[in-house]
Amino acid sequence: MDFQLLQGRLIAHIRARVQNGEITERSLARLSGISQPHLHNVLKGARSLSPTVADKILPHLRIDLLEVAEGVPAGGLPPRGPGDKGIYRIVPLLDGYIGPGHPFPAPGAGNDGYPFRWSDLEGLESVVAVRLAPDPHLAELFGSGAVVLLDCSEARRNDPDEGYYALDLEGDSAIRLVRRSGRRLCALGREAGDDPREWPWLPLSDRGLLRMLKGRVSFVLRRP
Repeated sequence: MDFQLLQGRLIAHIRARVQNGEITERSLARLSGISQPHLHNVLKGARSLSPTVADKILPHLRIDLLEVAEGVPAGGLPPRGPGDKGIYRIVPLLDGYIGPGHPFPAPGAGNDGYPFRWSDLEGLESVVAVRLAPDPHLAELFGSGAVVLLDCSEARRNDPDEGYYALDLEGDSAIRLVRRSGRRLCALGREAGDDPREWPWLPLSDRGLLRMLKGRVSFVLRRP
């Protein structure tokens, strides 16, 4: 296989994903940091797909080039039939970032969303995706620019187990390791020591939990 054939198959794969409704041109262009007119011209064949543009698109569609080379014909993917939900689901993308200096983001406008495999969503009830701003407390774990999948179900937030949660801090926001003991909540920027007496415990009502805890981090997609 030569590069020109691989390039043609990749364009057909992306075009099919857009036509199948798994993502819109607008959302893909915004997530990839390229202009929508340029992406539109690439998909209709008026512009070539450069390696630089391809590298920007691939992480957002979770495309495996080997799968494209071996299994996707130049004509594109077959259309989805009734009851076929496809490989991916577009999860609503919040409009903004979570991190120091950023208010908790609002729901996105229009059709903005982020593709996740159905297997990533198994067992989750209410999900959103959100991008992370740089956070020195979590730089090694998540890194800036990561996209996280949040389980926002009220049951999960009302009775949190130990894990990383998205927090609304009234004008600020963060991802923190949450631990709960009875009516107290601890939100840590890094792993703490073994002595719970040294952890920053806060008394919270159940209503306070729902105001502060906006979702549990279920999946992290690190962007290059």
